[in-house]
Amino acid sequence: MNQQFLSICLALSVATVSTLAAELSTNAPAAKSPPAALPKPPSPWLTTVSMNAAVARGNADTLLMWAALNSLRRWDKNEIALGVDATYGSNSDPTTRKETTTAQNYGLYAQYNRILSDRVYLGLRSDARQDRIAFVDYRTTVAPALGYYVIKNDRLKVKTESGPAFIFESLQGAGTANYLTLRLAEEVQWKFNETTSITQSMQYLPQVADFGNFVMNFTLGLSTKITDKASANITLHDNYRSVPAPGRRGNDLSLMAGISYTF
Repeated sequence: MNQQFLSICLALSVATVSTLAAELSTNAPAAKSPPAALPKPPSPWLTTVSMNAAVARGNADTLLMWAALNSLRRWDKNEIALGVDATYGSNSDPTTRKETTTAQNYGLYAQYNRILSDRVYLGLRSDARQDRIAFVDYRTTVAPALGYYVIKNDRLKVKTESGPAFIFESLQGAGTANYLTLRLAEEVQWKFNETTSITQSMQYLPQVADFGNFVMNFTLGLSTKITDKASANITLHDNYRSVPAPGRRGNDLSLMAGISYTF
């Protein structure tokens, strides 16, 4: 009798413990998973790296390369654009192996715009350039500007800038010169469709005291997207100096093809 009673008590104890364990397992808080990592905020800068080149092989081995980096930041009613570029070219005689440098120049610019309305802005721009082949030791321009969008929509943007400018320049064989100029500039951005676009820009800086002494820079580019961030480009550059350094030509023209990447 006592043995049977003990057996019943033992069975009840086991059942009670099992029920409590199941209840505790059901009500136990679920294990917390580690918090998901926050997505990295996008950079406030939109940056494009470009690389263009032209190569020829045969009776003359020629190479022309151009690289550039441009960044743009917009916030509130402000814009900042920064850029740097470099060009290098060489020509090698396959018979004598004599190599001649045909292009070697470097440039950078910075521009700040204060947006006044949807179409009007005030800007301050500075450019600097050195060209060893054109005998330009340095040419630096500082120019405040009034900018105006003649056309501004999703497909086509046409803007102009005008104002005074001051040039600091040193040419080999001609010495240094600092003088006041006007600055007249325009830029066109035209999107044919979602993948193909044309950009064109020009600036003209005539000396106030002598309009026959001027600098003019012209760029025309065709771009087609390969991916969301990469594009194939064809670019024409033309830099003209009406009064070049002694023994140098005033015009430097280049046409190259390459790629660009935006991030």
